[in-house]
Amino acid sequence: MAASPLPFSALPWTPALASALADASAALARLDARVCASSLAPGWKLRASWTGYAAALHLQHSQIEEIDIIAERCGLRLPARPVPRTEDEPFAAYEPWLAALHEPESRHWSDGLPFTFDAPAGWHDAPALIRALTLLDLSARADRTMGPWLAFPLILRRMDLTRAALPCMVAGDAAQRTLRDARPVLLKRLLKQVARAAQDGLERLDRLEGATRRAAAAIAAEHRPGKLTDLARIALTRPCLAARTLAPAIGITISGAGKLLERANHLGLMAEISGRESWRTYVTPDIATTLGLRPADRGRPPLGNKAPPEVGDILRSFDAEMAEIEARLARLGIGGDD
Repeated sequence: MAASPLPFSALPWTPALASALADASAALARLDARVCASSLAPGWKLRASWTGYAAALHLQHSQIEEIDIIAERCGLRLPARPVPRTEDEPFAAYEPWLAALHEPESRHWSDGLPFTFDAPAGWHDAPALIRALTLLDLSARADRTMGPWLAFPLILRRMDLTRAALPCMVAGDAAQRTLRDARPVLLKRLLKQVARAAQDGLERLDRLEGATRRAAAAIAAEHRPGKLTDLARIALTRPCLAARTLAPAIGITISGAGKLLERANHLGLMAEISGRESWRTYVTPDIATTLGLRPADRGRPPLGNKAPPEVGDILRSFDAEMAEIEARLARLGIGGDD
């Protein structure tokens, strides 16, 4: 039997590992702070769960992508995409995992580990994030399913590395099971993966908040918003919609839902992705950007609404009248700096 690999907690420190640990820890803390403070945290966590689940499937060599998960969860079939193969039930673990993400915070980090835990070498002196990655590493070799990858966000919260369970923080590497790479190289790669996942999660939260602000402004500017407010609310948790799925959710006809979605598309609240003349499919702008279906916004954000033209005319007229009064006073020898 081959000797067990050296646990991450026992690896000697190098400047490169220390730098990677600092970057990963800082990125994770920034994301956690923003999510805990955001009023859109529920909508973000749902989106992050699709990202994290797609990452876990990828680590299991599945061909299913994030857009397939979104479509499956929203009950839609996207045009120009093959129907995912479901013989091995790739979506079966999603609902139990989502429920676990909302579990009470009282569970100990050792609950549910697929092995009997004995503190490995260096455990007591290792930083908390290295301990979490050590548990991930041991679990990945003890359990060949996607369970260890999905469990990492829970481990982070149970070890008090985050206050909230961050579903996008699914991490892992195939080399943890093949043992082909040098351990310091693998640990550095995992730390960089944690930093990238946290940064990506933060960018997605920024996009969601920005899209929500723009949607609110667009709806407020409408003289008769109608059901647009209901659509915007529903899109926070169902960002992929078609007329047939929206209609029962807001109590209108399919034809009315189609017109509402077209109006939302015109206002920038939704983005049409099907390219069809009928039975169109729409996603929210943040999802369209995430999936590469539309470019990210560049440059400075647009300026706020300008004053109505009549206000500008009134101000210009007032300035002209004041200038005329000052000229008359000057001719009479009144005013000035006396």
